[in-house]
Amino acid sequence: MATFITFNIYLFYGLVFFAIGCVVVFRNFKYSQLAISPTLWALALFGFSHAFHEWSELYVILFGDEIGRQYQFVVDWLRLIKLSLSFAGLLIFAWLLFVIQGKLVGKLGKVATLLIVLCYSVCLLAFAMGGYLGADTFSEAATYTRYLLGFGSATLAGIGIALYGRQLSQENHQYGRYFAATGLGLFVYGILAGLVPTEIHACVPVLRTLAAAFVLVTLIKALKIFDIEKEMATEAKLKRAIEADKYKAIGHLAMGVAHEINNPLASSTLALDLLQRKLPPQQATLQEYIDRTRMGIERASTISKELLAYARNDSANHNQVYLSDVVASAQQLLSHKISRYRIVANCDPLLSMMGQRVKLEEMVINLLNNAMDASDYQGLIELNVGAGDNHIWLEVKDCGHGMDEATMQRATELFYSTKAIGEGTGLGLAICEQIAAAHNGTMSLFSAQGVGTRILINFILEGKHYDSCIDC
Repeated sequence: MATFITFNIYLFYGLVFFAIGCVVVFRNFKYSQLAISPTLWALALFGFSHAFHEWSELYVILFGDEIGRQYQFVVDWLRLIKLSLSFAGLLIFAWLLFVIQGKLVGKLGKVATLLIVLCYSVCLLAFAMGGYLGADTFSEAATYTRYLLGFGSATLAGIGIALYGRQLSQENHQYGRYFAATGLGLFVYGILAGLVPTEIHACVPVLRTLAAAFVLVTLIKALKIFDIEKEMATEAKLKRAIEADKYKAIGHLAMGVAHEINNPLASSTLALDLLQRKLPPQQATLQEYIDRTRMGIERASTISKELLAYARNDSANHNQVYLSDVVASAQQLLSHKISRYRIVANCDPLLSMMGQRVKLEEMVINLLNNAMDASDYQGLIELNVGAGDNHIWLEVKDCGHGMDEATMQRATELFYSTKAIGEGTGLGLAICEQIAAAHNGTMSLFSAQGVGTRILINFILEGKHYDSCIDC
């Protein structure tokens, strides 16, 4: 009966750790944005190796009497090696957890990990130099292994994953508490596996199994966050695809409408020119009516041109464009308006990328126009352009009135504008986003009411973005 109970305890003991490894391995972390995802392979390694260790221990417990005395020495030290390697996986996991922590906590955790490795290495060296490696030496070495590697690695891993769970909770992630509970389970398991000898009571393996099962359950719940991430990514892709089809249809419609509108507008403008020439100078009232009509026609013409610019799929070749020239040209074209504001532009003259200069100028003009419209007289507007390892970023910041969350969500929608009727078309940011996408870039908006707005555009590059090897 005792043999049957022992067999089942160790069978489930190893099965729990094998399940921990499977829970991690069968999760898809490819598209995860969570910092912990690259570290979980080490936890899976610990799960599988510890399961193998416990199942092989079961063999020794059940059939130890049948092992010849000449092989006992080898078997004992193989057991110790297996135990060390299994906890080494957990120690690696602890190290990786502290790598993603803050500077102070991360440094303390890495120092503690290195100290455990150093102390254990010194112990092994002392045993090896002792010369006599008998049963007593093995028992002592196993004790140090459980104290240093067992309790030490489980404690550090528990602290690391608990701190990460706390960080997630502070960021309003509901699954943060499950990561923290997993850390608590690892700490309890470290006490039972590292500090409490198996021989002290028959229930010790049962308690260890329960602690490991607690880790498994909380880990399953914690890792559901990756499923949610995947669902959100799939929904976002589907939404983008639907919006792309919708905007494509709108683009075709807009192009047709704009073309049809442009012809009568041009004809009306020509007719007004001819009429204005024939009017005598004293007809001031009629001149005023003509000017008002001309303003309305020019306004309609501007909207149709912006619609064409948005709808047209320009497949022109990309050439090398110096971004300092783009910024300077945009400022020059806005010179009639820009003098009323404090514009600070920073762009390295050597910075360049492959693109369409006219489109990039149009994008910068729209961004500056929006910033000036949102700013007060003599308001500060910053335009910064810089480069990273494989990207160029363009940033426009103003100190204007800012946007609330609802406005930000709709800022890039077609025809959405917070300006007064007749002052905005609602196409500026939509065109900027389209131009950025055509140049392998993304546009992000950051704003708060009373603080101002920051628009950041990141262009992903494939080649060099400086004209020389000068490190700017």
